Amino acid sequence: MSQGRFLPRTAAAAVLLAAALLAGGLTAAAASAQPATDRAAEDVIIVQPFAADSGDKCPMGSTKGVLGWHSGARTVDIAGTVTDHPLPGDTNSACAEDGRETIATFTALAPGVAAQKITQRANNGQRDFRTSFAFPAPIAQVTVQVCRHIPLPAPLPVQSNPPDYCGPLQTYRAPQATAG
Repeated sequence: MSQGRFLPRTAAAAVLLAAALLAGGLTAAAASAQPATDRAAEDVIIVQPFAADSGDKCPMGSTKGVLGWHSGARTVDIAGTVTDHPLPGDTNSACAEDGRETIATFTALAPGVAAQKITQRANNGQRDFRTSFAFPAPIAQVTVQVCRHIPLPAPLPVQSNPPDYCGPLQTYRAPQATAG
């Protein structure tokens, strides 16, 4: 687990978007961040990469991007992509249409607070997204899991639809430096 980079709030939105759209571009975006005002400097955001997939050999479904942990960890921004195969132009038979869509589920957990879930979907393509969690208490961790579900109504005959499945759960704990 990477501790990420410290960024002023004013630069965080640009960095989150750049990281989600340009894999590996985070370092360049952080280096070009402008000095923050005094108020923005108080809300440092630690950027932490995330990734998860559906666990199959293609993989048919995946998500990747960055988590932006705000000071005090009461807010976590998420920017990334969710992908479902086949993508336009895929020629790999392991990634052929299987009648399922990909659902990435993000779950935030904080002691004494009900868990919150956010889902992002894609079907035969790739979709960019930006969202966030906001809690009354510090968020201890965010989990990410990618599942493959058959949408209703099922696109293929029922007898040809194997059961839904999920890839391994990925856990991202709050970086130590987010403590208020």
